[in-house]
Amino acid sequence: MNSFRKLTFALAAAAAVASFSSVFAGDPPVRPERPERGGRPPQVEVPKLGIPRNVTLPDDLKALVEQYQNAAKKFAEDQKALVAQIKGATDEDKAKLKEQLKSNREKFLDDTKQLRADIREQVRDLRAKLKESGPAVDGGTEGKGKGRGGRP
Repeated sequence: MNSFRKLTFALAAAAAVASFSSVFAGDPPVRPERPERGGRPPQVEVPKLGIPRNVTLPDDLKALVEQYQNAAKKFAEDQKALVAQIKGATDEDKAKLKEQLKSNREKFLDDTKQLRADIREQVRDLRAKLKESGPAVDGGTEGKGKGRGGRP
């Protein structure tokens, strides 16, 4: 029985070595050449305001936010239309379209810079008013109600 185990182990080792060496015996497989890619077209990027959705805003601030969102939506649609034109254009036209995309983005950022600054300023004012309003109400219990540690 002992010789049978030795023989089985020797055959298993020989099979493992044979399969391992056959994998590395030949030349490495040749990968097919990929066609040259021209790169991805520029992405449409719009700065976010960062205002939570569950916050109720005053009407004047809400109007500014909507104005910015409408401008951003129009900008994104215009940029996507230009990106779609790039796909079938010649190299010279692609360069012109890419330059137009960059200039449109710079113009959008410059046009909305003041609008975003106004929104940030109004949000800062709202925060200051909230801090001035005093501490939060203590649930109407004035510290005498039931709760953790304040048990009668």
